[in-house]
Amino acid sequence: MTLEKRPSAFLKFFFKIPVWIHKMGFGGWERLIGAQWMLLTTTGRRSGKPREAMVDVMDYDAASDTYYIEAAYGSRADWYRNMQVNPVFEARVGRRKFKARAVPLSNEGAGEMIVRFYRKKPAYTRSVMAMVGMKFEGEDELRVLGSKLTLLAVTPAK
Repeated sequence: MTLEKRPSAFLKFFFKIPVWIHKMGFGGWERLIGAQWMLLTTTGRRSGKPREAMVDVMDYDAASDTYYIEAAYGSRADWYRNMQVNPVFEARVGRRKFKARAVPLSNEGAGEMIVRFYRKKPAYTRSVMAMVGMKFEGEDELRVLGSKLTLLAVTPAK
């Protein structure tokens, strides 16, 4: 499952605010609200110009240096489509900046990842999901919902 509708003009504007704040040099401020975000800079698939988007970091595995992120609009997200054409992109988490690649998680892996994220940040998860029109009752329902979302593993490009 991905969001069926494209974001409204208001939501597009709202989603750009964290990008602007991050670009002003305040990367990492989102931790004040209990979140961690990744600023993605992809290359436009048609324009060839840099395109930016901010996404939630759902988890980080230090042993494998892997960040897990979610694409609410799935394969229809512009940044995701840009990655399909130009798979190496720039990622910024806090003050860390690196060239990266992303691979999708399996449906089962995505379901488990979103449940782990919910266990760490239940209020944040519920509020973000409600903001985009997704509601759930309990972990089982969330696991099923999560298995239909597009979650990605992001690692530094070698």
